[in-house]
Amino acid sequence: MEINKVSIIRVAWVHNYDRSLNSASGVFMYQLYDGIKNSNSEISIDLINIGSIKNPLLFISKMIKYRKILRGYDIIHAQYGSGTGFFVSLFNKTKIISLRGSDWYKSPANSIKSKLHIWLGCKLTRWSLSRFNHIIVMSESMKADVHSFAPNCKVIVIPDGIDLNRFFPKQRSTNDKFRVLFSTVNKKNPVKRYDLALSAFNLFHCKYPNSELILMTGVEPDRVNEFVNSVDVILLTSTHEGWPNIIKEGLACNIPFVSTDVSDLAKIADQTPTCYVCDASPESLSAALEQAYFKRNEEKNLRPFVESMDKNAISLALIALYQNVLLES
Repeated sequence: MEINKVSIIRVAWVHNYDRSLNSASGVFMYQLYDGIKNSNSEISIDLINIGSIKNPLLFISKMIKYRKILRGYDIIHAQYGSGTGFFVSLFNKTKIISLRGSDWYKSPANSIKSKLHIWLGCKLTRWSLSRFNHIIVMSESMKADVHSFAPNCKVIVIPDGIDLNRFFPKQRSTNDKFRVLFSTVNKKNPVKRYDLALSAFNLFHCKYPNSELILMTGVEPDRVNEFVNSVDVILLTSTHEGWPNIIKEGLACNIPFVSTDVSDLAKIADQTPTCYVCDASPESLSAALEQAYFKRNEEKNLRPFVESMDKNAISLALIALYQNVLLES
């Protein structure tokens, strides 16, 4: 398909995020949307919230409804896998899908109902992939996983962006305690494994009682950068991640991490002596926290690891992908 350089490329972002709920993936989708909208590019994006499609009759009725709505777009971009990705995959258009992590990896669950929901979501993702022109993933690790399942699909890494004007190193105030930030506010999420983090910290705390484990709860948005800069290390114990945003924010502030082996964090840990990726055991994580404790006063330059993830650079990468996909089709 030939496209004129000055023509408008119309893109529909299909999702079911409720902006009022402030969900993590939804926040970054809206942030990227705002960035592209303000970029003066020849890309016109409309947000299409399809809402719930959980029962078959609702699914069919919305297929009929959105077939008309989506007809005038050059590209349909599913902002998540699972049911949303499957829904978009059935349209006869140029299509892109963004896999965020929980739509690809089979997460642990707290109930049989949740386990079935996760299983079905991952199945729908996998059934959909071959019908997309391009698949966006969050990390090189995810790319390898997706390629092993669908070797003929075109997969590109475009992680969610970070606002480097919002997250930056600040002068740290003197604090007697060694502050360990747990990577999420939701202690009940089985993916995050708070019990593992707590066990690891308790082992560490027995040797170094001048330490505390904290969560980022009740922090006003305009104080998040200050809060992140006030900790000594970020502890992440997840079963899997796309690309953990709290780690991006920490690195932008020169805050190191101790983590299980998820996403591309091992590649970063291999390049710096202040970040650690280790086995998912309390003993290994505690030992890594101890190493971070010994190096707490060392000067760290971790921001370069996330400079390529600046939200403006991510916006440009996505714009270039849209242009290339239309040229290929």
